[in-house]
Amino acid sequence: MKHGVFVVSLSMVVALVVLVAVEPAEAQVVVLKVGPHGTYASIQDAIDVVVSGDETEIWVEGANTYVENLEIDAAFAAGTLALLGGWDMTFAARVFPPQDTIIDGNQAGRVVDAFGIGGSLVIDGFTITNGFETSSGGGVRIDPSGDAHVTLDNLRIDGNTVISASGASGGGLQVELYSTQRIEVLNCRIKDNSVTSTSGGVLVGGGVNIRAIGDSSFLVQDCEIYRNTLESTGQLFGAGVWFSLRDNVQGELLDTPIVENTTESAEAWVSGAYIEMRHSSILNVERSAIALNATTDGGAAPQLWTSNAEVSSLRMSDSIVALGDEDGMEVRADHTSTVNLVNLTVADNQGTGIVMGQWGSATMTLYNTISFGNLVDLSVIQGAVVAGSNLIGVDPLFVNPVAHDYELRLGSPAENAGDNNPPGGLGLLDFIGNPRIKDGTVDIGCYEGIAEIFSDGFESGDVSAW
Repeated sequence: MKHGVFVVSLSMVVALVVLVAVEPAEAQVVVLKVGPHGTYASIQDAIDVVVSGDETEIWVEGANTYVENLEIDAAFAAGTLALLGGWDMTFAARVFPPQDTIIDGNQAGRVVDAFGIGGSLVIDGFTITNGFETSSGGGVRIDPSGDAHVTLDNLRIDGNTVISASGASGGGLQVELYSTQRIEVLNCRIKDNSVTSTSGGVLVGGGVNIRAIGDSSFLVQDCEIYRNTLESTGQLFGAGVWFSLRDNVQGELLDTPIVENTTESAEAWVSGAYIEMRHSSILNVERSAIALNATTDGGAAPQLWTSNAEVSSLRMSDSIVALGDEDGMEVRADHTSTVNLVNLTVADNQGTGIVMGQWGSATMTLYNTISFGNLVDLSVIQGAVVAGSNLIGVDPLFVNPVAHDYELRLGSPAENAGDNNPPGGLGLLDFIGNPRIKDGTVDIGCYEGIAEIFSDGFESGDVSAW
């Protein structure tokens, strides 16, 4: 009995030792403080002491301008690194908005260059400005390796420049993704960036250029991309954005206006956004505005151009394309690719509102969409488009198109007139975030419901509602 008791007790002790041995230790976050009241005078000084594999946060004191050209290279191969702007002088709280923590590239190179990095990188709470490059990424270049995950949050990427004798891209932000890498661009304002060729080169992505292959993915959400420019005597594609998706890439563009971007060339192809998709790539676009993009110097370019091939799939819903100086949107699908356009409002473009072309065995659908007030509202240049529950060339009774208000007013033929089960499916929310179905049947166009000023009951004589 004693021997048995001894054996059981020893087993219990061994078990406890094993449990203690496998208990994971809490990761220790290394905090490096930068600024007049911090340990490091410059952000680069702090980056240079980061140990790959550690969890590191670099806290940057706000209300300051840091004249730097930051480099985060392949030496950071694992772990986490977060650059966080806006701290007060005691480093007790983040109190300053992005415009008050400035990283100024001084026209001496890219402002932030993250090349060959691994692990997790977060850059949050800065203005990134005055960068200069001769190829790509005047403000920020993200070119990671391995399974890196990059988050750009709450940034102002403003006033950066790329000038090249040949082709160039990404005046504000240049992203190259391979393998399983992912980038999330959230709550960022990307404006007044430019790409110029002095010798007629092909230019793409004046504000943002994302090229993704392999099994990589990206998300652009709650951003503003505006007043970016491309200038060359050569071909220009997307003064606002250029997205190129290949292989098995999955991308999302959500809640993001792409407006007032300009291409300056007689050879301009696309003024606002260019989307090129190949292989098995997938892109979902929701609640975004592509508007007021323009072409100067004799060019004639649509605001949005999408090109789908192989078995790629594009879905675009609850969005608006309006007020272009040429065509609104041109959508092309080839091979066995799929394009589903759902609940769009396309209005007041000086050329054709919607141009669609279908080749091979591709599938193109257009449902629950308004196209009105354009020079021509819809043109199918090739193939067949499956269409249903649209208002093409029929006055939808916009609230005030002169003031760019494309909500619906009382009596609109778009109210409760859509298809609740369109190809590609309905979005959960309309353009401004209201539930997509209000009264049992979806409305046509990007807005759900009648504008509030027209829905208070006053028009029917019921002044109690007023």
